[in-house]
Amino acid sequence: MSSERGRVVLIFAAVAVIGGAAAYYFFKIYQPKQALEAAQGDIAAWDDRYIAARRCLLGPTPASSKTSEALAMREMSPDPWDRGGCTPLISKLSRGDAPQTGIADIEQAWGTVDHAATKAAQAFALHVGSSTTLEHDPLPSALDTLDAARVGLRAAAKLPAAEQAGKALQAAQIIPIMNSDAPITKLEIDALPSAHGIVLFGNTASREVEVALTAGGAPQVGRVAPGSIRAAPDTSWGATAGQGSIRAGAFDAEGAMPTPTTLPLPGTREVSIAAAGGTPTHGVVVYGGDAQLAIAHAHEGSITADSPLRSIATGITSTDADGRVALVWTTADRELHARILKPTGDEPIVELTDTVTPHVKIAENLVRPLPTSAPCLTGDRGWVMFGTSIVSFGGGKPAAKLEAPGALLGCTLDAALVRRNDTSEPEPSWQICTDTCRTAKLPGAPTLATIAVVGGKLVAVAAHGSVLAVWHEDAPPTYFGLPEAATPVLAHEWGAMGMTDGKVLDVIARGDKTFVVIRIPAAP
Repeated sequence: MSSERGRVVLIFAAVAVIGGAAAYYFFKIYQPKQALEAAQGDIAAWDDRYIAARRCLLGPTPASSKTSEALAMREMSPDPWDRGGCTPLISKLSRGDAPQTGIADIEQAWGTVDHAATKAAQAFALHVGSSTTLEHDPLPSALDTLDAARVGLRAAAKLPAAEQAGKALQAAQIIPIMNSDAPITKLEIDALPSAHGIVLFGNTASREVEVALTAGGAPQVGRVAPGSIRAAPDTSWGATAGQGSIRAGAFDAEGAMPTPTTLPLPGTREVSIAAAGGTPTHGVVVYGGDAQLAIAHAHEGSITADSPLRSIATGITSTDADGRVALVWTTADRELHARILKPTGDEPIVELTDTVTPHVKIAENLVRPLPTSAPCLTGDRGWVMFGTSIVSFGGGKPAAKLEAPGALLGCTLDAALVRRNDTSEPEPSWQICTDTCRTAKLPGAPTLATIAVVGGKLVAVAAHGSVLAVWHEDAPPTYFGLPEAATPVLAHEWGAMGMTDGKVLDVIARGDKTFVVIRIPAAP
């Protein structure tokens, strides 16, 4: 009997073990596998909707694997897409009626997808409903967030990562323009760039600053007092305006001048500083007031003034980042003059009267025009506008006048660039002036794009979303990713001119926290 009871117990124990194993298999293996496979099927169905929406937004061959970049590039293409046609697809990117999986990680991932899809749909509606480009468009980042949510959903469901079509863009370099740790809150783009860079003035939250930008170099930012100018490229010294005199010498970090040299200008009550260039060893300062124009030179730390020019009607200067100063002035008898001042030795004065207004008699001199732009400097010459003509001077060459109706944007090492003002043309055009002027266009480039000349060819730069587009004359556009928001600045209602050293192209832009330089390779 006892042996039979033992056999019965063993039989029930075996049944219990088999039942337990079956239950474990069903509840711990089979059912979770079935739930995971069902969840993967729902995700695959959602993925089809996602891919269809992405194809509608970006086209069959996206230009970048990053959705925000590919979207910006498509919107800058000459064949714009049908935004409205994508609306039904964008509206179907939430989870929909898919049943609950009971798998916590997947449910959490679906919640992230639903939140991201709602934000993307709202951002898309705002994007397509705006008649102009939004200053802060939420759609690009919303789409990238949805991409990230998709990655998380597939990982939670143990699905392989899905590769996005396209290739990520090369990132542009973003160089902040700061005074120590103080952002630049205001930057006056009122000077013309020359061959090596530009000198500008602006403000931090509490101080006025001078900003010297050299193409390919690091920004130099120094505090200045009202009426002061730091020299370029050596910003450690400069000059400060005063009553009847100026003070020249070394600045401290706060923009004060502890041990100045005083340079009187007799006969002038309010003296202003026009330019400063070079170093304390070899430098130049231009200043004046009350119909006088004066030039002082620094040599081995000693600063002395030349005899001033008198009977001055107008005077205008521009400073290149290498320390040269272009000076153009008119006298009371309407004679026109120009000169290139160099830290190591000034060039001779150039008489421009006969170049600008040939065959005009002295009795008719009141009809002679005045400069209509500030000057700028190429590698060897100065350039300035007189009405519809551009005049070059210096560099050991005779002064020359070329017809170039428009606005002078600035100079590169080799050429002066003029934006034409012919409103009858369907698209803007520019003139690249050397010994002659050549008209150039950039089809497809925005009207307010930043313009530059690289290797004698016209280049335009514009930002859209997280992408920087570069249009090249006689070459297809190229694109760069922007690692942070940066919008190229305008100058006098047009895109400011870019600067180049032949290797890189620098574009002044407004960033989220401060002004920045966007730096990209100069060659396409």
